[in-house]
Amino acid sequence: MAARTKSEVRVAILFGILQQLLTTRQNKLFANLSITSSQFGLLLHFTHNPTRSWLVSELANVMEMNQPGITKVVTQLVDKGLMLATPDTSDRRKKHLKITEKGLKICSITLNLFEPDIQNIYSSFANDELSELERHLEKLMAWLDNNRGDIKGL
Repeated sequence: MAARTKSEVRVAILFGILQQLLTTRQNKLFANLSITSSQFGLLLHFTHNPTRSWLVSELANVMEMNQPGITKVVTQLVDKGLMLATPDTSDRRKKHLKITEKGLKICSITLNLFEPDIQNIYSSFANDELSELERHLEKLMAWLDNNRGDIKGL
């Protein structure tokens, strides 16, 4: 099915360009930190509900990564003391993963380090424009989250 409008195609192109520009910027910001952007992304996921534990399989699903990739990042975070892996009582192969206080602190410090850049990026937006952008992005995120396997084309 072809795009309904030129605007839909243009928005898709703009998101591609934004993704590339933001990834490059993010890589520069993480270059001098003790954690990588992948490690930070996983830790950040835990900050929404720091008391909840996750299994690797659950994380792989929600983060849309393969299990070996998630396992590698988890191992790095556990080695740094930023996550805790507790064996399951009924199946020792399973590990319940939780963020540690140190992990929460690193997330907070990292976000604070990025705050000046975040403010700089959005400085040209009026408050109402930023609120409108947030509303539209929340709507897009919800649709993408609810339609993860629903990919048309190719």
